[in-house]
Amino acid sequence: MQEFMYSKTLGVIVGTLTIFGTIGFGLLSLIGLGLSKAWNTGYEPSLVDRLPMFFLIILLVFGFITLVGAFKLKYNTWRLFYTGFCMMLGIGFVIAFFISFGSLGVKSELFILCMGMIYLGLGYLVKRRM
Repeated sequence: MQEFMYSKTLGVIVGTLTIFGTIGFGLLSLIGLGLSKAWNTGYEPSLVDRLPMFFLIILLVFGFITLVGAFKLKYNTWRLFYTGFCMMLGIGFVIAFFISFGSLGVKSELFILCMGMIYLGLGYLVKRRM
């Protein structure tokens, strides 16, 4: 059986989900910012306009690292980085779920929780060399 077969498969799936989830949240954020400006219920233009886009770009980079990194697991240094990366991202998503509990809606919160659990599982699979 091929080494890291499950890790590569799960890495591609979770990387793709992260990218698509980021694009979806980005579109909703742009719609919300546009509507707040159109109805004059917004805020003064400042750093707050750019802050959501900064987080979305960071999440896109995390998705691409997850997607591409799944194919580089045969290198020891990359495997060590990838394990820590997945574990930290998984813990971060789970913490974000508990912070946003009750404020984003059930589907969005469950998506964040599932992403956290999948990232933790991916980190475990890479650690176990599966």
